[in-house]
Amino acid sequence: MLELNELLVPMDFSPAARQTFAQALTMVDGDSPAVILLHVIDPVLVEAISSVTGEPAAEVAGRLRTRAEDEMAAMADSAADVEIVRMVTEGTPFYEIARHADELAVDAVVIAKTGQRDAREGLFFGSTAEKVVRACRQPVIVLTHDA
Repeated sequence: MLELNELLVPMDFSPAARQTFAQALTMVDGDSPAVILLHVIDPVLVEAISSVTGEPAAEVAGRLRTRAEDEMAAMADSAADVEIVRMVTEGTPFYEIARHADELAVDAVVIAKTGQRDAREGLFFGSTAEKVVRACRQPVIVLTHDA
């Protein structure tokens, strides 16, 4: 049986990711259960926002980081009896998720997967969840939610 004392939950603040966090809270157990919330700021997104708004990329990234930290703090306040660790990093999302899972030696990654908007796009690029499954050494639990 797989013991789930420490789970990594990637967080993009979508309804599916929030549902996954709620489910992860019910899955984790042990003497000192912990859920690590990880938000990855994608530099490609930062550059896209910067090019549209004219705001410097560093300011965009800072604003996204502050928003993520505030959102995760509110989520952590809702969790009882489970330690919530909040992390924000920058990089390619699937890579950063796999890297943190490995470095933190979590018991599993619990990630949301929503339906593909365009199934053909998924064939060529794949979703973040699918890339995490391929890249992770730890078990990955993929929870499917309606988009």
